[in-house]
Amino acid sequence: MDRELVRQHKQTLLRAMDSVDACQSVLGRLDRQWTRATLTGKINCSRIAQTLIDFISSTQDNFATLQQNLLDTLMVENTQKVVLEITAVAQVAIDILKRNLFERTADVGFLATDDDIVQFLLAGDFSRQAVEPIEARLAEYRNKYTVYWEIVVLDSEGNVRAHLDRDNPLSHSTDPLLAEAMASSQYVETYRPTDLVPGGGDVLAYSQAIRHPATNLPIGVLALLFDFKGEMAGIFESLGRSSNDIVIMILDAAGRAIATSDPARAPGGRAYPLALRDDFHMAQLCGEAYLAKTLATKGYQGFIGLPWYGHVQKRVATAFANGTNGHHFDEKAIRRNAIFSARLLQVEEASENVLSDLELVVQNGEIMAAKKSVQSDASERVEAQALPHVLGEVKKIGDQVQHVFQESTGGLLKLVTASRLHDVQFLAALAIDIMDRNLYERANDCRWWALTSDFRRFLDKPSLSGADRSRMREILAYINSLYTVYTNLFVYDREGRILACSNPDEHRQEGRIIRERYVSETLSISDSQRYRVSDFVPSDLYEAAGAPRPTYIYNAPITAIERPDTTLGGVGIVFDAEPQFLSMLNDCLPRDGQGGILAGSEGMFVEPDGRIVASTNPEHAPGDVIDLAGVFCQLACGQITSHLVAEGDALYAVGCAHSAGYREFKRGDGYVNDLLGVVKVRI
Repeated sequence: MDRELVRQHKQTLLRAMDSVDACQSVLGRLDRQWTRATLTGKINCSRIAQTLIDFISSTQDNFATLQQNLLDTLMVENTQKVVLEITAVAQVAIDILKRNLFERTADVGFLATDDDIVQFLLAGDFSRQAVEPIEARLAEYRNKYTVYWEIVVLDSEGNVRAHLDRDNPLSHSTDPLLAEAMASSQYVETYRPTDLVPGGGDVLAYSQAIRHPATNLPIGVLALLFDFKGEMAGIFESLGRSSNDIVIMILDAAGRAIATSDPARAPGGRAYPLALRDDFHMAQLCGEAYLAKTLATKGYQGFIGLPWYGHVQKRVATAFANGTNGHHFDEKAIRRNAIFSARLLQVEEASENVLSDLELVVQNGEIMAAKKSVQSDASERVEAQALPHVLGEVKKIGDQVQHVFQESTGGLLKLVTASRLHDVQFLAALAIDIMDRNLYERANDCRWWALTSDFRRFLDKPSLSGADRSRMREILAYINSLYTVYTNLFVYDREGRILACSNPDEHRQEGRIIRERYVSETLSISDSQRYRVSDFVPSDLYEAAGAPRPTYIYNAPITAIERPDTTLGGVGIVFDAEPQFLSMLNDCLPRDGQGGILAGSEGMFVEPDGRIVASTNPEHAPGDVIDLAGVFCQLACGQITSHLVAEGDALYAVGCAHSAGYREFKRGDGYVNDLLGVVKVRI
């Protein structure tokens, strides 16, 4: 934490730190009492105790320095607590958005090559009768990937040939994104007004050229219009639970707010200071001071996207008033075992050393006063009788000062501990939310790819030719190249026999019959909105060095084109669970100023019975069973909690959150998958 930056805003911060302000007032009062006691000693006892009075005066100066150190430490620690909170929220806000948008780049790349759409443009028949099946197909896609509110198919001249939103009167577009997409070998990401949505303001669109299968020349453009407003509302709702006095924003490269959690206090479209290099900066909203933090994305799998930033502001007036949040702490255990307590106790220990010296001087002074009280010199006897009163007053003041140091440090220890518990609770909720969001995409993927027309035609044939198998492999390999979170995609027939795989290393699996329950369950359904998922158990379809590893395998039925209630087989997609889950967990662990994960921090996904799905601690492997505290096991859907846990001489804050699903995923789509996100941080 930049102490100079804290000092620059000292007055603003101090006005909001009631405990620090009260501490300063008490210490100021005691300092004045000390000055009066010292002055009394100088007036009444200077002949017999000048050296002692001088020491008492210098001790007061030492205490004054320590008092300032205490106040500075209290201010810095309180400020750092708040800055760590808003830093975490700002980072998460932009990173969780970018994780979602990374998936969109794969979606547009895949759908732009959809054979039905390609053949539709090549046929040149844009009658209502020809358009309706394509728009029905686009609607199927939107029903699965509910993050899109409009999908548009245009020809190379900009004529709109199919789209979904009937309230959007589209016929032609002259938007430059068409030429840009047709000139690009990949997707184009834009956020600005577009004539694809007349009068719709800024629109987040993912566009890609639709190309001729033989010549690779562009024959049109596919545009996916992302539900940016709806996505940000969900992110703001989730992150806003961490505090009711924060404003969360997404800023563009110029600092303009393109999304805000509180349009009344922080309107969208307005520019806000970026200040990317500062630990924090002070901002004004509605005439009030706010602590603010802005962060760039860390990216996801190399995807950075448009130059946007996460920005969070927290109201200074209420930022430091959250107390211990109802927790009851063993202060002695925190003082003894918490690693963060060392720096907070240094000032207190220094004051104890000074006070110890003071007590020794007071004892020597009392001895000297006793001796002088029997001297023949009357004036010395008078001073000797006055000295114990002065010494007693100084001793009392010193004890009171020490008490203030201990109370202030103890209060700060509890406050920081409560903050750590709040943080791990937030991070655990974040981890499980990221997992739900990611697995939501997996449920979407398998259902959509099961609708691939070539798969449906091939599986409806009496027998599969070598060319058909090669074509299926080709399609699966292309999909897998876009969606890199899978180790293999495979198609199987109504007997559960694998017909084709995306991964050449897995072609050896072709011909085998999968007899797992998830396959038989998949083959028993024909609804294109339904899917099945394997249990998280080791599978020889997900091996490492010849050993099966646990993962989720998502499945959806492949049905006949002309008889959609007839199931011909299924598609299975093998999630690359080990690195993907570790990436999610690592993204949620607290980090130091250099961006490294704090020592002693770990995260895990675990089933309520204690069986581990993933863990950043190499001592806990997927499939192992751990003993979860009973209170963690009893959490209901969406609930979160945190506790202090002692392990030997180490103290940990442990947060736990129960999965709540995302959008319709695990919220009424028939899939039940109770999981807990756990984050453990040494304090």
